[in-house]
Amino acid sequence: MKVRSLLLALAATCGAFGSSTIAQEIAANVAGEIGTSSALLQARITPEMRRAAGIPDSIEGWARFEAADNPEFTRPVVTEWIKISPESDFVIKYMFGRNSVESLRGGRNYYWRYKFGPNPAEQSLKTSTVHTFQTMSGSLASRAIRIAVVQGLDITAPKFSAAIDQLIAAKPDYVVFAGNSIAYDAPAATPATSAEAMRAKWHALLAQPKVAGLLGTVGSYWLKNDRDFRFAGADATAGKEPSAELGSDIFREQVPVTDPRDPASLTFRSVQATRDLALWMLEVRDYRSPNTAADNKDKSLWGPSQAEWVERNIVSSPSPFRLVIQPSAIVGPDSAPDSHVTAFRNERQAFLDHVRANQLNEKGLMVIVGGSAQYHSVSAEGLEEISVGSLSAPTGVASAPAGVKLAYSQTQPATGFALIEVVPGVAAVAGTRETPAVEGVAAKLTVSLINAETGAVMHTVTKAAPIVTRK
Repeated sequence: MKVRSLLLALAATCGAFGSSTIAQEIAANVAGEIGTSSALLQARITPEMRRAAGIPDSIEGWARFEAADNPEFTRPVVTEWIKISPESDFVIKYMFGRNSVESLRGGRNYYWRYKFGPNPAEQSLKTSTVHTFQTMSGSLASRAIRIAVVQGLDITAPKFSAAIDQLIAAKPDYVVFAGNSIAYDAPAATPATSAEAMRAKWHALLAQPKVAGLLGTVGSYWLKNDRDFRFAGADATAGKEPSAELGSDIFREQVPVTDPRDPASLTFRSVQATRDLALWMLEVRDYRSPNTAADNKDKSLWGPSQAEWVERNIVSSPSPFRLVIQPSAIVGPDSAPDSHVTAFRNERQAFLDHVRANQLNEKGLMVIVGGSAQYHSVSAEGLEEISVGSLSAPTGVASAPAGVKLAYSQTQPATGFALIEVVPGVAAVAGTRETPAVEGVAAKLTVSLINAETGAVMHTVTKAAPIVTRK
């Protein structure tokens, strides 16, 4: 934690560079898509950085990442050279773990940095500050883990800075950005519809010192909703700008979601965080049917492939805690006209029936969604849903759909987020003549809804896993 605190303090003061200090425009350095042996690292080489490194506007520069499990960078894992190009908005990214040479080790703290310059010659390179993240433990090990889930970021909101302070104070190991991290359609009079204007929205968010400081010390996962895809209520059909293709491309470019060396990679994925916890993070914009299509068995918010994948995988998972995370509500309540609750009810019911038929509500399944109001609901089929609230623009809770019970709902709109915590258990061991018995302790999952204005815990859901017995 001392290393994290120091790095946050350094980043909050705009980030000095290790080799030759550079006065720079802030651009967050982000470690995304963390796995047991993989991580997608990202940086944007700003104009100030390029000038200081001697990279003229007329040529492309070069960069490479280094990651090590020690701050001295002894025996680092080093990537191949990456072009710094205006075609990618001078964003560089690289997925560690695609082969054994570049693989990381599970459950380790990693330090990372990058070197960049006009050519790969060592004497011409500048070196960034050092950032950190922790790889997941995967199915082979249990460990304590803290994951924050946030949605609805607006840097112009009066309480945004205070909300980020509370998010940092929660000390997450990872942050899931569950949609609407920026809004292309705000302000309404001047929406961002071109690549340049859309990129500027992301630049502004990732230039916030507190945001950059946080991202330099955690692993992150990014999901998109309507407003950081195109505009409020957007699907993939033609119409007003920006286009669906441009919205998807800019999202993949500006945050670490997919490997740029694998253009066919999908934006829905699963993560085996620890032996106790599995996550499924879903795509709710790219593959959906038109919002206005008839609501029948063929209409899908997820798309057929994603729907089949998530249903199959949550059944086969051995993890005692299984969390599905998506930007929009499944159970509800929700008044948005383009969610499962309001416009994709046939697919919603099919999923709820799947949950009941496989008793998934009794096997640790819970849904975390990026609604703008905080609530805890339970469907008639037993599926529990937690809505994280908005970090910038909270709203009131909508009326619950038929058959849905509210275990908790905000009484007054307030900014907020959710914090997922898993504490590993202790296996029970039978005693022998030589050794005493060990009493087992259940692994525990806690999901807390936190008021981002005060830091107060507003509601908590706790689940216990079956105690493991060893012979």
